[in-house]
Formats: sequence, C-alpha cells, structure tokens
Amino acid sequence: MVDYINDPAINEDRHPPGVLISGYFTEPFGYGTYRPNGTRDWLITLTLSGRGEYKLRNETFPCGEGDIVLLPPGTPHHYYTPPESCWEFVWAHFVPESRWLEWLRIPADEYGMIRISLGGTSATYERTAGAFRRLIRESRHTGRYGELLSLNALEEVLLHMTQFAAKESHADPRIDDTLTFLIDHLHLPHSIEGLAGRVSLSPSRFSHLFKEQTGDSVMETLLKLRLKRAARLLRHTSMLVSEIAGEVGFQSPFYFTKQFTAIYGTSPTEYRKKMNESEPGK
Repeated sequence: MVDYINDPAINEDRHPPGVLISGYFTEPFGYGTYRPNGTRDWLITLTLSGRGEYKLRNETFPCGEGDIVLLPPGTPHHYYTPPESCWEFVWAHFVPESRWLEWLRIPADEYGMIRISLGGTSATYERTAGAFRRLIRESRHTGRYGELLSLNALEEVLLHMTQFAAKESHADPRIDDTLTFLIDHLHLPHSIEGLAGRVSLSPSRFSHLFKEQTGDSVMETLLKLRLKRAARLLRHTSMLVSEIAGEVGFQSPFYFTKQFTAIYGTSPTEYRKKMNESEPGK
C-alpha cells in the first residue's frame, strides 16, 4: 500500500485557491492510499472503469464507472484497488475558489464523504470525464495560462457534478440524460423511438415521463432548445441564417424562419438587427 501522508502538496499549512495536484491512474490490486488524518485540501476522484473501494471508519464503499467521490478537508480515508480488480480513475487535490463553496454544499454522508453516481454512459459523465482530462492536461503546463485553464476545467467538473446532484434529487435521471443529449446534439435528427431506446423505455412510457418531468412534449422541448440556440447564434455570431438553421437541426431555412418567427415574434434577420442595435458598440 502506498502511503501519501507526507506528500507536501497536500500537507502544507496554507495554499492559495486552485489545483494543487492532479493525475490519471490505472492501478491493479495492491494499490492503496491511507490518510488517517485526511488532507488539508479537497480530494475528488472520478472512476473511468474497473472498481475501487473507499474505507472510512471501517465501512467499505465500492465505486465503479461514472462514480464521483469528493472528500472534504480533514476526512480520514483509505482507498485502494480490491482483489481481482483494476481501477482506472482520475483525481485532483484542490483548494476551492470562494465562488465554488456553494457548489460544494452537497450533503455528505455520515462518514463525511460525498458520493455521486453519474452512470458510465450518461451524457453528464462524458462531459465530466472530458473536463477532468483537460484539467490534468492543463495543470501540467507551467505559466499563468495553464493555471487558469486548469482552474476552468476543474470549475466545469464541479458544475457538472453539482447540477447533476441537484437534478437527481427530484428528476428522473433518464429524462435529465435525454435533455443533456439533445442539447449536445441539436444538429442531428431525433425521433421519440430513438430517444426512448437510448434510455431503455418504450416510446409511450418515455413520452409520458418526459412531459411529466418537463411540462412539455419531447418535440416541443426540442424545438425550444433549437430556437434558443439559434437566437444565441444570431446575437453573437455572423453566421448566415441558412447556416444557423442547419447548425441547430433544421433542414429547411424557410421552416426555421417560420418557427423562429412564431416563437420570437420577428424573423431571424430582424431579431439579429434589433439585438445588435440594442448593444453598445455594435
């Protein structure tokens, strides 16, 4: 078992906010870290594959693909790869920026550990894992820009985690995952059958659950998401209206203009003109 109690990166008395150290491990049985007094910083891990275990106060907690474990400062812990396993995970020690503190108020369990299961196939997991990999990559670079980029990536990890935890408390994770998937893939054609199949539901059950959770039908929600993205592109880019239509999933610029006008009360061209006139310097 590896003992990191004397690691200076986690035991100095004071640290400025930021990423202290981060990395990627693939460890077979025999690997372990034991800290009876915890650390002076926060520790976050995300399991990519395989299986690991945490032991706190003689209680064992397994973690698998998509599981986040967050340990506040001063939390005694022992984590390791169990027998007949290999544990692939990413990790970071950090001191939070002041604005992050509200995101770290997710209730811990009685052992002081915060556990969130994103699921190994969810869109939120894919986003979080991507941000974590950027965090590790950028934290290896010296200089101010590398530091800022690693902070941005860690902030994205924490935001995904907090948003998922908030939605999980009252929303069906299959609907949350569908919404994230739609936002990330607005340009693709979608069907209720295909979306239902992604989350292992029948089309009728999926449609009922989606409306129950969101208040709108699947296709109404998709239309609103597409038009909202289109409005942002009209306001902040110089893309042609026809290009924006394709970018957000409309095959026909004419149909896009018709739908946009019905929702926003003005054509895409007029909307862009009004938005530009209302912003100083444009």
